[in-house]
Amino acid sequence: MPATTIGTGLELPTPETISGEGFAVEAVLSELNQRIQVVDYRGDDLETMVEELENQGRERGFGKIFLKAPASDREPLEAVGMCAEATIEGYFAGEPAVVMASFLDDDRQLRPCAGRQEEILETIRARPADPSLPQLPAGYSMAVARPDDAEELAGLYGTVFASYPFPIVDPEYLVATMASHVVYRVLRNGDGAVVAAASAETDPEHHNAEMTDFATRSDQRGLGLAQHLLAALESDMEKRAIPNLYTIARARSAGMNRVFYNRGYDWTGTLVNNCHIAGRFEDMHVWCRAPSAPPATV
Repeated sequence: MPATTIGTGLELPTPETISGEGFAVEAVLSELNQRIQVVDYRGDDLETMVEELENQGRERGFGKIFLKAPASDREPLEAVGMCAEATIEGYFAGEPAVVMASFLDDDRQLRPCAGRQEEILETIRARPADPSLPQLPAGYSMAVARPDDAEELAGLYGTVFASYPFPIVDPEYLVATMASHVVYRVLRNGDGAVVAAASAETDPEHHNAEMTDFATRSDQRGLGLAQHLLAALESDMEKRAIPNLYTIARARSAGMNRVFYNRGYDWTGTLVNNCHIAGRFEDMHVWCRAPSAPPATV
C-alpha cells in the first residue's frame, strides 16, 4: 500500500499489512525516519517475519526495524538477530513490553554523542526526584486542545522542531488524532498565545499512554511549563483509568529527561537512532511510570 499524505503533503503514519505463511504484521514504513515501525504482529513464525521485514527494509534503503514485543517473545526474537533496547513497564495491560530492534546498516548504530548522553542521564539520576510544580506565571492558563486550536498548535510545533517523526505540523493530522486517541494540552500566556504543548497518545485496549509531543516556545523555556503539562496529562489519564504511562524522550535533552525523572518515571533503556527529530536521527530514552506511583497533582 503506498504511503498516504495529508494537508501539507507530509507523510501520514498509516500502517501497512505485511504477511506470509505463519505471520501477519501491521507496520508503518517511514521514509522520513528510514525505518519500519511494527505496530502489531501475529503468528508464531518469528524467524520468517523478521526475515521479511528486513528484506523490505533493505529494499527501501531503511536503517532500522523496531517493535514492541511481549516478554515471552524476547528470546525467540534475539535468536533470529534482533536486540533488546528497552522495556516499557505495563505496556500490555499491565504486562511489560520489550522494545526489539534490527539494524540494517552499520551507520545506523553509530552513536557519536553516547558519552555525553550518558553523562546527562547520570547527572539527572544522581539527585533525588522533585515532583513539585513551580508557580505558573501570572495570566497563564492551560486547557485540553480543541480542533479550533489545531492551526496555532501546528504553528508552535513547526517553530520548535526542524523535523519530527510524525506530522504534528499539519493541522489536519492534529484534528484527526484528537478525534481518535490523542489528548493534547496547550498552555497559553497572558496574551492568549499558545506557548507550550504536549500530548498523551492513548492505547485504551492495552491501558497505556505515551506522554509525548512536548514543545515550548524558545522565549518561554525555564518556566517549568513542561512539568505542568505532564502533570495535567497524568491527571487526564487517571480519569480515563489508563494507569501505565511512558515516554520516549530525546537523549540529548537534559530538560525533558529531568522532567520525567522528577515526576517518578524510571529510565528503562535507550533506542539508538530511533527517529528523525529536530533535523537529525537521535537516540531516545525510554521512561516508564509504574501504576503504583503517586497520582499527579496539578
